[in-house]
Amino acid sequence: MKHFFYTLLLISFLFSCRNRDDNKKDTIEPVNYTPIVPKGMMDQINVADSAVIMYYKTPANPRFYRVFKMLNLDALQPMIADVNSVNIVSNNNCPSLGKLYFYGKGDIVDVVYFSNADSCNCFSFIKNGEKYTTRMGEKSQQLIDSLSVYAK
Repeated sequence: MKHFFYTLLLISFLFSCRNRDDNKKDTIEPVNYTPIVPKGMMDQINVADSAVIMYYKTPANPRFYRVFKMLNLDALQPMIADVNSVNIVSNNNCPSLGKLYFYGKGDIVDVVYFSNADSCNCFSFIKNGEKYTTRMGEKSQQLIDSLSVYAK
């Protein structure tokens, strides 16, 4: 009986190893392959359908703020392009003056912080636990400054 049990155990072990090898033969077809997005990119912002811009009343203090809601993201395309541009070295002395919430299908797609102070024109965001910073272009800075007048 003891030998029968060991034989049965050995046979089941061999079959399990053989099944595992069959699973390794599965390959990803090129049609179903999705390339990995370059590190630091925020491509998911492109699926957003609206955005909210929050302007802090006191820099780096999100407790009190003014809000402006955008339903037409065509106006925010310069900002989206800047956020998805090349990463730069982060300046930790730049206070966050506000943030952008991008929404898609009722859920928050992503949050992007901005600083449009004279020496710190940049966007920053956290992705996969890492902080990334990108340069804010002149069009984005003008847009953020012009929309702050309408924020409530």
